Amino acid sequence: MENTETKETGRRRTGGPLGAARRTLTVPWRLLRAVGLGARHAHRLYHPENSKVGRTPEHKKLPMRRMQVTTRMDGVTLEAWVVPSTGPHTVVVCHGVERSKSSTLSHIALLHGAGYHVVAYDMRNHGESTGDRRLGRMARRYTSDLRDVLRQVAADPELGRGKLALLGFSFSAWPSLRVLTTPGAPPVCAVVADSGPLYDIGAGLANFATLRRASLPAWVRGGPAFACYRHTFRLVALRMLALRRWPPDLTGVPTRLMFVAGAADPLVTEDQVRRVARALPGAHLWVAPTAMHMNAIRFDRREYESQVLTFLAESFAGPDRHPTPRPTTEAHRA
Repeated sequence: MENTETKETGRRRTGGPLGAARRTLTVPWRLLRAVGLGARHAHRLYHPENSKVGRTPEHKKLPMRRMQVTTRMDGVTLEAWVVPSTGPHTVVVCHGVERSKSSTLSHIALLHGAGYHVVAYDMRNHGESTGDRRLGRMARRYTSDLRDVLRQVAADPELGRGKLALLGFSFSAWPSLRVLTTPGAPPVCAVVADSGPLYDIGAGLANFATLRRASLPAWVRGGPAFACYRHTFRLVALRMLALRRWPPDLTGVPTRLMFVAGAADPLVTEDQVRRVARALPGAHLWVAPTAMHMNAIRFDRREYESQVLTFLAESFAGPDRHPTPRPTTEAHRA
């Protein structure tokens, strides 16, 4: 009996200090794991694992041909769909982050039905486009890629007969604005920015981390571990993006601008989009009353079609006041 009690006491005594030590060590170890997870997820933001292409324009019985664009910066191959219509004008469509050009099929059909040629491409590291292993200057890369797409579209015998416009979603809304002052980019008469861009990108990234909280492992969903995860995700994603001078100075750029915000968007809030629109004089803002993120075409379809198509028609019909593109020899900054 005494021996048993001694063993139990020994176990309790051994378990006490050792258990306390384990608990003491577990806290910093968990925080380190949270930091690593935040950094890994920030990298995946620009290098997603699952953004595969699904349905194509052919599923909607639309004409289609394929286009490949090789980026001048680093030789990445961007895969694009060309959906020709009656023309002569062309709208280039840029999808959201962690998605592919398949996510824009409803918009492609809408624009094609309105008589516009449509070019939808996969951003680098997304969809059918090839990837990179880059860890920095992603803003410059995405903007340069869009410039290369626009240059190839403008040089295409079928697509280059009219004016160009851009439709960018969420993440790709800011390259759609930055490219307007990028050396060597063809003139763009109109930009429609749907569900973006963020005015305060750092706050938006922190909000993104918070919204994906439920999908994280249980050990990192709360307390100091989640605080470390969110801070690291925001910091690493910002450093990799390396976006400077935001919002851009578009003084003297005659491109017409339209912003679409979802009144119920939890990711890129109406206020964030409104602040960007206010910073760019002459921009038009429309708030879709029931839409969330990138789904105004579904939740507020009639008004969305009316707003976007009217804006594009007026932009394409306006006088061609675009200045001569800047020479490609100038320094390209993002």
